[in-house]
Amino acid sequence: MTKEKLQLTLHASQLKNVAGLGKGTSDPFAVVTLLATGPGETPRVLGKTEVIKNTLSPNWTTSFLFDYEFGKETHINVSVIDEVRKQTDKPIGSAVFEIGDILGSRGSIKAKKLKKGGTLYARLQKAAPQSAGKLALRLRGIKLKNVEGMFKKSDPFFEFRRTYDGPGGGSWTPVYRSKHVKNDLNPKWEPTTIDVNALCDGDLDRRLQVAIFDHESDGKHETMGTFDTTVNELLKAAGTGTFTPKKGSKSYGTIAVDECKITGAESSTSATVQPATSAAADPSVVPMPVQQFGGMSLGGGTPVPVPPPQRPTFVDYISGSCDLNLVRMIYYS
Repeated sequence: MTKEKLQLTLHASQLKNVAGLGKGTSDPFAVVTLLATGPGETPRVLGKTEVIKNTLSPNWTTSFLFDYEFGKETHINVSVIDEVRKQTDKPIGSAVFEIGDILGSRGSIKAKKLKKGGTLYARLQKAAPQSAGKLALRLRGIKLKNVEGMFKKSDPFFEFRRTYDGPGGGSWTPVYRSKHVKNDLNPKWEPTTIDVNALCDGDLDRRLQVAIFDHESDGKHETMGTFDTTVNELLKAAGTGTFTPKKGSKSYGTIAVDECKITGAESSTSATVQPATSAAADPSVVPMPVQQFGGMSLGGGTPVPVPPPQRPTFVDYISGSCDLNLVRMIYYS
């Protein structure tokens, strides 16, 4: 039977607060288990998400990869748990999803109500057949606007967000969240690595959104502006380029890209980025000043490997809401 590698992401809304009276709001995380599908098999824990503090509507950024065999009923169990420091963690709820059921749902997203309250959402998409590498990134804020108040300074962190193809996938969904830097309007965030497939499906020109937030202990983080970009634009900006996060039409400071490169891309899926056609070579091409593109200023860059387009598979047809019609005929003679 045909096997396909799938990627699972999760989020939840309006979970029940099980922290206890006077103990604030729950700190939820999720554990994903691939259930046994037949005799002799055992359940396999795929992993757990990060813990998100003080929220009942978590958007987890951790994703899970697993192989799915067509025609074989496959279930995953997702347990949502409240992390309790120095004590036993408390269960919030759990739900079982059937993989084919998720793939056949609109946008490949399936929702399940939890018994104690709240809704858990599971999203599936086809994973890239080979790795597009890791994005090694180091960002720095410059003169960010303080949204904390007169006598305090903001505690900035950033999120990378993406959209998904298909119905219901047009909203910005977080895929990476940095740690916050306390009381600093010129933060130097820790170097990080982000999986390129999870970030943009290996498409280095796919539009991304970077959102800056002021961290609040109650989980109600305040926005400090956003900007749109792509992996290619980040690579070109490495060392000298900057971006301008905005809230409405107002600038909220500057984000510098101190380091950005791709490592570990599998060469068999890679190709070289072709240079854009110049205005000199084609009079119909009107050059755009890079300083005005996407609110950023670009520095120099080098060609980077990108995977070629893949042929559609059965998962693409199912998740793309393809209808399959069957006609059965019985011939009597």
